[in-house]
Amino acid sequence: MKSRSGLSCGILAMAMGVNFLSAIPRFAIKEGSCNTCHVNPTGGALRNDYASLIISSDELPMPKSAALVQLTDPGQLTDHLRIGADLRAQFIADSDESAFFPMQADFYAHYDFGGFVGVYVESEALRSTTEYWSNVFLPFLNSFVKVGKLRPSYGLGVDDHTSFIRGGNIKRTHGLVKEGLPFSPMSPPVNGAGLGFFGTDYLVTASISNGFIAGESGEAAFLGPPDSRTVVVRGERSFSAGELNGFAGASYLSEGETVLKGVFGGAARGPFHWTGEVDLMTGWSGDVTGVASYNEIAWIVRQGVHLLAKYDFIDEDIEVLENALSRFSLGVELYPFSFLEFKLQMRKTAVAGGETSPVEILFQTHTWF
Repeated sequence: MKSRSGLSCGILAMAMGVNFLSAIPRFAIKEGSCNTCHVNPTGGALRNDYASLIISSDELPMPKSAALVQLTDPGQLTDHLRIGADLRAQFIADSDESAFFPMQADFYAHYDFGGFVGVYVESEALRSTTEYWSNVFLPFLNSFVKVGKLRPSYGLGVDDHTSFIRGGNIKRTHGLVKEGLPFSPMSPPVNGAGLGFFGTDYLVTASISNGFIAGESGEAAFLGPPDSRTVVVRGERSFSAGELNGFAGASYLSEGETVLKGVFGGAARGPFHWTGEVDLMTGWSGDVTGVASYNEIAWIVRQGVHLLAKYDFIDEDIEVLENALSRFSLGVELYPFSFLEFKLQMRKTAVAGGETSPVEILFQTHTWF
């Protein structure tokens, strides 16, 4: 095989130059942080009252159609108890095959003790797994402590698990050893503890857990053997300059021989939003160093209509030719009503030095509360 370190470094430089857990990071550009809209201080999953009453009801859906169905906040059962859910189904087809299947059926509950202590439970029905944790806010230190069975907070945490910076390809693979980073929805939560420090424009978190990549869940002792623990550090900061808003951050993960290092960010001006991430991965697909990247440009044509263009890239060994994947995607996201999304996407994958896969068509429905 041919050496290609120069080419890979060039690709990495371009991705960084043109350029918070499961969430839509472009929404965080305006709001300042993912934890503005989620009960989880690190973002993702169950939304809070701000997200339900302001974002989901007023700022996200098409105004005319949303006016036909007026929903309040169905998840807020009492002053302290909130429940919610995410339900997704997807149809995918190309010239060779097609399939329709449920993607997500997650149910959430969060009990808040006066804004200082929270208890969270997430049941992932399709995977028969449960995430649960408790967090304590320490306002005098602008910090929080979080302990339980959880997943590490790394990178952008985009909602599309097929992106190479998350879980990547699980079934429709193209011959690489690993076609995505270890953040697949199939990876169960593990015993862990985390610490975070926050302010109006920054969030820094650190966690230690049982081996997340190795899948050491409840059967192992809390935190497990020292040599197989997962350590994650992540920091982000938001900024505003005139009409430009954005955020930037970095992540680090270490478990055994696997080390991930990444930078990420986003920026918005008017109706145009960009989000991106680049990660170096060592020991993930063998005794080699690879790179994965993500770039998305969104044009909010009007409220409730988002046009998207996305480029995903993964190279499992930057020293070797013909072991990289590139995927281009074009699509539209429609939010006709509060708590309802339709996603239509067309994408094409190319293998370095090899064939180009057929064009894939994806249609996804998503409802939540």
